[in-house]
Amino acid sequence: MWNMWNRFGERTRRRMGKSRGEASGFTLVEVLVSLMVLGVALMSLWGFHWTSRHVNMKSKREATALLLANEALEAYRQAIDVDDKTYDPNGTETVTRDNILYTRTTSVTSDPTHAWRRNVTVSVRWAEQRGGQGQVVLQTIVVP
Repeated sequence: MWNMWNRFGERTRRRMGKSRGEASGFTLVEVLVSLMVLGVALMSLWGFHWTSRHVNMKSKREATALLLANEALEAYRQAIDVDDKTYDPNGTETVTRDNILYTRTTSVTSDPTHAWRRNVTVSVRWAEQRGGQGQVVLQTIVVP
């Protein structure tokens, strides 16, 4: 019984290429398959890196736009606090931050139901790198 299993093992070793003086090493097919698996893994890592970089830059632009919109709201609130009659919040201005051009539009309207309240809307737009436009809109009610 033992001889039968031992002979089966010898046959298997011969079929796998070890009958020629117990040669060792990798075959060309094994090397090509491992290189292909490595290539697929590296390509997926590169894709993950590129996507995370794109998402990071987009969130940075959105955070900058929120900061610019908040600056406009605070400027309006400060003008109300000091009762600055010359300050006109309505209008459009362009601001450049980190080599990106942002367009900030501020609009102040009276509330139709309560004349003493002001509806303030600040919209910030910018051009995206892959085409299209990004936009952030802040709306609030200010009581002078």
